[in-house]
Amino acid sequence: MEEEKERPTPQPAYINNEQSKDTDFSGLNPQFDFAGSSIGIEDLKAEADGLTNQLAVAEEKVIDQFPADVFPLAVQQIISATNECLNYPVDFIGASMLYAASIAIGNTHKVQVKKGFLESAVLYLAIVGRAGTNKSHPLSFALQPIAEQDKMTYRLYEEQCKEFEKVDKFSKKQQEQQGIDEPIKPFWQKMLLSDFTPEALAEVHKFNKRGIGVYVDELAGWFKNFNRYSKGSEMEFWLSSWSSKPINIDRKSGDPIYIPSPFISVGGTIQNGLLVELAKDNRAQNGFIDRILFVVLNHLKKQCWSDRDIDTIYIQNWQGIITNLLALPVMLDETLSPKPDVLHFTPEAKRLLLDWQKANTDLCNEAECDAISSIYSKLDMYVVRLALILELIGWACEESDKQAISIKTMQGAIKLIEYFRKSAIKAYSIISNTEPLEKFPVDKQQLFRELPDSFTTEIALQVAHSMGVPERTLKRFLKEKDLFLRTSRGEYEKCF
Repeated sequence: MEEEKERPTPQPAYINNEQSKDTDFSGLNPQFDFAGSSIGIEDLKAEADGLTNQLAVAEEKVIDQFPADVFPLAVQQIISATNECLNYPVDFIGASMLYAASIAIGNTHKVQVKKGFLESAVLYLAIVGRAGTNKSHPLSFALQPIAEQDKMTYRLYEEQCKEFEKVDKFSKKQQEQQGIDEPIKPFWQKMLLSDFTPEALAEVHKFNKRGIGVYVDELAGWFKNFNRYSKGSEMEFWLSSWSSKPINIDRKSGDPIYIPSPFISVGGTIQNGLLVELAKDNRAQNGFIDRILFVVLNHLKKQCWSDRDIDTIYIQNWQGIITNLLALPVMLDETLSPKPDVLHFTPEAKRLLLDWQKANTDLCNEAECDAISSIYSKLDMYVVRLALILELIGWACEESDKQAISIKTMQGAIKLIEYFRKSAIKAYSIISNTEPLEKFPVDKQQLFRELPDSFTTEIALQVAHSMGVPERTLKRFLKEKDLFLRTSRGEYEKCF
């Protein structure tokens, strides 16, 4: 039996009150004033050195920056506005929006790579940064429309409880006399959870077939409490939930819980120093860390408050986008289990996906470190999940008909996954307290540092020649997958 619901048409999600504009995130604003002053050669040299350092940092930021251009124009404008007015790092707010969209989509849609190979929109996301670097606020902003939905459903739940309590006081005979059916205890269709046990989470999920989001402001508290109540089973619960495997809990008191199609996305923040804790209790070996998308920024510092207020239009726009996604119905099969709409890839998008997956497989096989190989292997699933999320965000912004994953969406998903690949390497370096560069001799470490963050073979040869490094040595060095990513023929980027 399918739940008959009219498929929604996305409502206008935003008011395009201004043209798209480029935002300068580099923070460079050099000013020179020679009038009426005596500037010596040392002053000019110091000024030049300072600008050189600023440009180097700015160049690194551009190379590593979150690819916000993969989003529809409306979302790009929100990212720009929150960065300028609220000091939200672009990476943090962009990733937070992906997480919020993941929860809003839930069990409404899946994407099929081939028969029997379906992926949902489930994400495990960790925003990494020092205290005071604006980690939590972007997540709160992105999740606010879903939190408002929870407020509304809770008010409805309270009203239903009052009616239930009033009718439940009647005897069965009184109910029959008044023509009242036996009351059914109401339940709250909650979407966001923060403090729970797996059993409590499953109880909530049982009544919310769409799916739920676990939002933990401090992720360290989440994984440190694993197995607080049952030895070993909670870790297995989260490993299985990432893959949307059925949840089956037998309880000593109360009815058993069975959820055939779970959807649980997890997001939160963590400080750099606590990443090491994440690797404890076998989490670095059992694949748990590999399932997390990390957002790790270089040169991230606490910012001064901006004196600009964000225009409410941007808040309303984001509310509209998430509301459109929340309006997507959850279809049910004859067992009353979710029956998601399945999107396929256009032929061009499928070819692009297969080409990328082949390249990623080569990286997995060539990685010298098992941990890096394991991280890369999970990117296969995540690139498909990100494509699904991007396609549906596009639909919510009226830029897609969500009939299939387009090549434009697939290109965006690949840009995102390559960003997350670099962040995973940074997180791994912090967790292992080592850098892949440390295993090489001093001359190769120096060569690595002298190379730009993005370069061609020709540039690399020039740098190597200036350092007296033979061409053959350089070309062998460029094959180190933990250090360099070949973006195209003759073009490379550093991995960290």
